[in-house]
Order: sequence, then C-alpha cells, then structure tokens
Amino acid sequence: MDVLSAAERVGFSERDRVRFQPVENELRVPDEAEALLEYCGVNAADRQEMLAARPDPDRDPDWWAIASALAGEVERDLGLAVPSTGFRGWPAVPRDASAVGLFAGAWALLANVPRLLQLHADRGVPESVTVATISALGGVMATHRQVFGRAGVGLMPLWGPPLRFRGADYEIGRHDYTRTQLGLGDGVSGHLLLIHIPPTGPLDVQASEESVATAVESFKRWYPEEPIAALACHSWLLDPQLAEYLRPDSNIIRFQRRFDLLPLLTPEDQSEGDRELMRLGLQLPVPDGALTEEDLAGVPQDSTLQRAFVTHLRSGRHWYGRTGMLTGWN
Repeated sequence: MDVLSAAERVGFSERDRVRFQPVENELRVPDEAEALLEYCGVNAADRQEMLAARPDPDRDPDWWAIASALAGEVERDLGLAVPSTGFRGWPAVPRDASAVGLFAGAWALLANVPRLLQLHADRGVPESVTVATISALGGVMATHRQVFGRAGVGLMPLWGPPLRFRGADYEIGRHDYTRTQLGLGDGVSGHLLLIHIPPTGPLDVQASEESVATAVESFKRWYPEEPIAALACHSWLLDPQLAEYLRPDSNIIRFQRRFDLLPLLTPEDQSEGDRELMRLGLQLPVPDGALTEEDLAGVPQDSTLQRAFVTHLRSGRHWYGRTGMLTGWN
C-alpha cells in the first residue's frame, strides 16, 4: 500500500505526509512483544494498552502501512550515524487518531529491538547502557500519558526514539548522545556527538561532567572508525535569555557556561523556540502555531522557569533553541 496515500487518509497534513518514506517492508511484530516492552521500560498499564492496539493489516490497513514504513526506515538505517544533512523526526499523528494510530510509532520501534540488541552486542555496548537507551520508549509513553491524558506515543513528534532504536543515539548517565557526521560541503569531514538532556531530573553539574567523560571514552571503543572531533548541543537550555530570570548558580546557567554559542540563526517560525521550551522544558501540550494569551494563562506558575516562560512571552519576546560547542572536553 502507498504510505503517502495512507497518511493522507488518516489525516496527516501535506507537510507531514512528505516525511513518510516509501520503504519495501512489512511490519514484523515480535512474538515476545510484551517481554520486550517491559525490557524497554514500559509500565504495565501502557503495555496492556499497546498490546490491545496491535495493528492489523486487514483491520487497520492505513496504520499498518505507516507503521511498516517507519519500521523499515529504522531497519534500513540500523547502525548509521545521522548524516550531516540532519534527521527530521517523525511527525505527531492527527489528534483524532485511533488507539492503533497513537501506538503506530511504538510498534515500529519495537519491531527493531532484536536487531538493535545484536548491534549493541557486536559493538561491545554494555547491557546497562542498552537498557538505559531503549527505556526511552517507556519514558515517552509515560510523558505522553501525563501531558495528553491518553496512552500512546503519537501526539508528540518523535526525534530521539527513532535514533536510539537504530543505534545512532545512546544514553550514558545524565545525557544521551547522537552520533553525527560533520560535513563541510564536499562530504563527511569528521564526526561529532550531539549532547541531549533527557527530562529525568535536575541537571546536576557533576553528573553531567561524568556523563561526558564516560561517553567520550566509550565511543572511542564502540566506534573507533568515528573519531570525535567535537561535542555540540542544540537546546532551549542554551538560550542566554534564561540568565535574565535564573540565578547565576542555577544548574541551567552553570551548564550554559560550558559551551561556546554559535550565532543565532533566526527561525522562519518565530514561535518555534517557544513551543520547544513549552513541550520539552515545561512538558505541556503545545499549539500548532503561535502561543496565545489563553495558552499562557494555562501555564502553571509554580516554578521559576514557568514564571519566566510566561513573563518573557508576554513582554513580546521569544525563546530560541541555541547551538553551542562544548569546551574543555578533551
């Protein structure tokens, strides 16, 4: 079945439909699905809801085609670093999607777990790192339920999980790291690690430094053919405007000081950074376009970050995801 036509029928926008890549693949649901879900850190309630929403090619042909295409993409790119041209994550499903649709991306990821485990074993990745890495699936489901009040993964765009389940991203201590090619116009010129900050608790400076040191040594062993040229981070956490609201000794500001910022590339959509901070930093549902006063009125005002978010936007300014190069790592 044509995945682009299937995506149109279930309600994806034209912009999101083009993200789906026709891949010759049939979704292979693992026989040990429940055990694998538990291994991926999925709690009992979400496991049962996902198993009840198992896609069927006859009953759910459109979602079957979409899940098959996504699974085929992960399998095709297994073991590959992110190219210098980047990676566009999987789009959120339409808000009126069925339960099968809400779990389609999760089934695509789960189908590749056996191959991912073999890749990790071949590269010498310890099981503790493997478990931490694929537990992202359980974390995404828990966040999805918390934010949207519904089981699944589909109402959030998925960037990190597809990379984790193809072996391009690993969680090591406080951070996870994406293997990325560095290109300078005429091909691959080197390799770098992109640092991410999962929303798993305080951004403790010591834990962060230990994570970086462990990652650098680990990737030297696991991927010796990819010598690390630099470590970089792109995040709302690096927006220097946060210093106007947070204490100088706060974990976020101390984290910022470890990076040299690249010049800001102003996004075409001025609200892009606002939505990123709202979704990732505040873990709240985000609108499709610019935030309205009604959206801001719904943001709790319990933490300094929550208050800063609202105050900043009400002053007519915007938040930005910024890119920085880590200093002193080698």
